[in-house]
Amino acid sequence: MTFDSIRRKNNSRFNEVQVYLNFITSLEPQSPQGTTSNEVKIMRGLFYVHLYAVIEKSVNEMVETTISIINSSRVQSNHFTLEFNTIAKINKIQAIKDCSNKKMLIKSADLFEEINSTRVVEINETSFSMKLQNIWADTIEEILTSFGIKNFRLETEEKVAVNEIVDNRNKVAHGRETAVKIGERHRADALRRRLNTAQLLISKVLDSLEDFYTRKAYIKPVARRRY
Repeated sequence: MTFDSIRRKNNSRFNEVQVYLNFITSLEPQSPQGTTSNEVKIMRGLFYVHLYAVIEKSVNEMVETTISIINSSRVQSNHFTLEFNTIAKINKIQAIKDCSNKKMLIKSADLFEEINSTRVVEINETSFSMKLQNIWADTIEEILTSFGIKNFRLETEEKVAVNEIVDNRNKVAHGRETAVKIGERHRADALRRRLNTAQLLISKVLDSLEDFYTRKAYIKPVARRRY
């Protein structure tokens, strides 16, 4: 899969949310003071579930595909940048986390040996699958930092929007609040702003990952000409 194909899939998913939101808009009373039915409120509440699903799927697919494409470059272990070893050596890092105190030193030695190895090591494409099951704004920044993308930061508006989407989705999905309760707080025009912010953010994340790959920023500068 290429970055262009990821972009098309992302756009297709967001378009489905757009269609759903357009339908909600058509059912709303034209005046904000008009009476809104419970059915419309439920649909507004479920909007957050739909939008969050698109965000989670898009982020997972972007991360996994980027790692897959990097895998295809067949990079020697010792040619990865130090920062990218957070991803390239995630299995070794996890082994240290999971081991007993008695094995900590030997597992640490395994990690440093792997960093200096000339072997081509297959990176686990699903390394962050557990981390990416509940994606908050900080999660997105942490993942890109793990790649070694240092200049990516979410704007305050983006953080607020993403966290609100996740929070409302969790409330509905886990039964802490009903879809009616969530859906009575905002009309479709406010939901549309959240949709637009989320779509632009996902596009920004993909652009950053594509630029990172295109520049071969995961490889030490002295070794980039080999790939």
